[in-house]
Amino acid sequence: MEHLAIYRKYRPKNFDDVSGQKIVINILKNAINNNNVSHAYLFTGPRGTGKTSIAKIFARTINCESLDNDKPCNKCSSCLNSMSKECVDIIEIDAASNNGVDEIRELKSKINIVPTYLKYKIYIIDEVHMLSIGAFNALLKTIEEPPSHVIFVLATTELNKVPPTILSRCQILEFKKISRNDMKQRIKEICNKEEITIEETAIDEIIDLSDGCMRDALSFLEKINAYCNKKINAEDVRNINGKVSKKIILELIESIINNDINAALIQINYAYDNEYEIIYIVEDIIKELEKNIFENTVNKTKYIDILYKMIDIYDKMKKSFVNNKIIFELELLNCCNLNLQENISREIFLKEKENVKNVEKIRERQVKNDDDFDESSFKKIRINNSLTEANKESLIKIKKDWEKLQNYAFNKDDGAIVCCLMDGIPTVANDQYLVLLYQHPTECNKVNKEYNLFQNIIKKYLDLNYNIVAITKEEWEIFKQEYINKKNLNQKYSFLDDPFLNNNKLKVEKTIQKETVKKNENIDDKVLELFDTEYIEIK
Repeated sequence: MEHLAIYRKYRPKNFDDVSGQKIVINILKNAINNNNVSHAYLFTGPRGTGKTSIAKIFARTINCESLDNDKPCNKCSSCLNSMSKECVDIIEIDAASNNGVDEIRELKSKINIVPTYLKYKIYIIDEVHMLSIGAFNALLKTIEEPPSHVIFVLATTELNKVPPTILSRCQILEFKKISRNDMKQRIKEICNKEEITIEETAIDEIIDLSDGCMRDALSFLEKINAYCNKKINAEDVRNINGKVSKKIILELIESIINNDINAALIQINYAYDNEYEIIYIVEDIIKELEKNIFENTVNKTKYIDILYKMIDIYDKMKKSFVNNKIIFELELLNCCNLNLQENISREIFLKEKENVKNVEKIRERQVKNDDDFDESSFKKIRINNSLTEANKESLIKIKKDWEKLQNYAFNKDDGAIVCCLMDGIPTVANDQYLVLLYQHPTECNKVNKEYNLFQNIIKKYLDLNYNIVAITKEEWEIFKQEYINKKNLNQKYSFLDDPFLNNNKLKVEKTIQKETVKKNENIDDKVLELFDTEYIEIK
């Protein structure tokens, strides 16, 4: 006996059998009941959400001879004819393979022929956005004024590719992704009919994999059932689709929160050695973190910071041709560094506690130091001093040396700090100051508050003495524009006293000033000459 795929076997026979799409179904039902059917419909929405199925039900319903309200009887000659593969009055056209002008001209030549068996002749054109411009133009007049016995149903997943001239001639019905509840109910119904035993958590896993697409969900169900033989659990679903167990995901998140890079790398290597997809691990971490943000009030800030980082990692994996494992391991080092500042402060506190008896005085001094740090002044002073005597040669040198940091990314003691530095992009430099560009404010805040620590790492591994400052791209745009404005007015930059230096004295003479820019010099060219052109946009 010929095998029939589950999604075809359980294709809905009437509107009541359809999962979801309540708005679309109500519109079509009311049009049929009120004898107000349009000459052309355009179904648009994600794949596997019922566009073709509803088009077929609609075609059978309006042709049914014994229609019960809005439900076809599926017994009359019209219904039986419309359900047969040999039906000549319901014409399905795949626009992906029949997308030329000749095919549309052939359609037009036969459109005036009255239906052979049914009341209406229905043209269902799937993936209509694949038609060529010439084919669309050939279809325009026909779709605007078809014969009274013809109804068009167009279907597309990419509405933006359909010309406005076609859209204006159709009634557009938007299909949505099917809700979790509707999908769960449908999967349970089919499992009962197929005598498949399935865990509730396994259904949830299938729904997560299908992302609102019922056809994908039923295809997954059939594949998993072929492996499990009528008894499906969540672990089987995850294993078959290259996803690790939820236990490993939770352990990995805990390792990241606890800054335990060794445990995290062991878990990643285990997943990779067992042929699990690394990108699926990142997807599961994102979903779990998103859930914990709303359920967990203790570590909410940590969860949010890690979630930001995981989204960046996922984006890099999607765009990169490099092995995802390498990307994940490198980024994981930096991700674990999110707790670095807290851990460093704790270590300092414990060391001082061993040497000093009065613990309260230590705590008061630490709190005072944190409160005294003025990040806004820190940025203004250091960016001003970076722009004073900024030169392209210094920037080129530091960018070349910066690449050497990757050799120390897996260092047991400093790897996390090195990875955080590598996330920063050298943007402005002179002999003593360096501006690093970061994507997120949390990273800037971390580097600026612990600037001595990061400067020491640069000295340790690159043998360079730099006073650093971290800013976001948005902040840099403001400072850059201020620089351009000053240069246009021939105003000079000069060094400011930097109270954040270790010896509390500026290591360069404040009186040194940049040479006055000549009036005939192009300020835009001067800016491009000094700074990293990748991050400069002159308006």
